[in-house]
Amino acid sequence: MKYAFIWILPAWLLLSGFNFPNEKRFLAQQAANIEVFDAAGNHFELYTLLNQKPLVISPVYTRCHSLCGVISNGVQQVITELGSLGKDFTMVSFSFDSSDRRMNLATYENRWKMDGKNWKTISASGENIQRFLSSIDYQYDYDPSTKEFNHPSILIVLTPAGKISRYIYGINPSKKDIKLAVMEAMAEKTRPGIIKGFYLRCFGYDPVLKTYKMDWRFIISTSAGLLMITLVSGLFIKSFIITKDQHG
Repeated sequence: MKYAFIWILPAWLLLSGFNFPNEKRFLAQQAANIEVFDAAGNHFELYTLLNQKPLVISPVYTRCHSLCGVISNGVQQVITELGSLGKDFTMVSFSFDSSDRRMNLATYENRWKMDGKNWKTISASGENIQRFLSSIDYQYDYDPSTKEFNHPSILIVLTPAGKISRYIYGINPSKKDIKLAVMEAMAEKTRPGIIKGFYLRCFGYDPVLKTYKMDWRFIISTSAGLLMITLVSGLFIKSFIITKDQHG
């Protein structure tokens, strides 16, 4: 079912009139460091939320009656499963509705049980909203007949320096995709350890399917190399023991 959805997603975006972000142009580019405000009424620059860690951004609007709830539900489930929110990354739901006020943000935070620190809802002025979403190539529009926004479901992962590291697509982002995207983003600041580095290297991002896949070529070649080292080491040790016994 998951793989069927992967193929349905591009078709849905195409039919809905939205395009995928231009990854070739925007990946590794700096996201706009705009002034935002939160549910407590605090005003600050977006980059202050980075806190030396990757920042995962979920564009939504608080009075949405359809897709945004599904998006936030999927995000809530996956970050609960990961159990590393606040430790490995922080999260924000970014409202692109310029009419949202702090009470709207507070209501949305309460609805999805956000802690208001490691995962909070923020928004900005209309001008800053446009500036930020343009900098990450996120498209949406407003339908005056329904008074609703039409928009895709995409998470944007920023590095600790505010650069766009990865886009994650779909209403149910996978635990694996978020984990790997956060590890990639964090590699900008610190080199991953041997175990994390090897795990990260075992996967490659597929730009067609928009998800991470096993890099079987790397796994097979690495396994073959380790097997060869083991065999050679075994023969060397065996030869050393035999030689030692003969001269013993």
